[in-house]
Amino acid sequence: MSENVAGQNRQYGTSNIDTSERTSDDMTAADAASLRRQIIKLNRRLQHLEEENKERAKREMVMYSITIGLWLLNSWLWFRRSR
Repeated sequence: MSENVAGQNRQYGTSNIDTSERTSDDMTAADAASLRRQIIKLNRRLQHLEEENKERAKREMVMYSITIGLWLLNSWLWFRRSR
């Protein structure tokens, strides 16, 4: 397994550094950068979902208004016809 990793590291031009040789500061900085990227991605997804939700709410309001208007018109015409 370690031979395969070493071969891949040489293929991509990276050094064969074991993770245990890293300092805790390096790992903390890498973890912080990774978490920051994940938070940014999640924030973008959340903003996109919020925009979609607002658009859907607007569409629903228009459709409900049209539906109620047509129902009232139909009821009024039905009452006029039945007299």
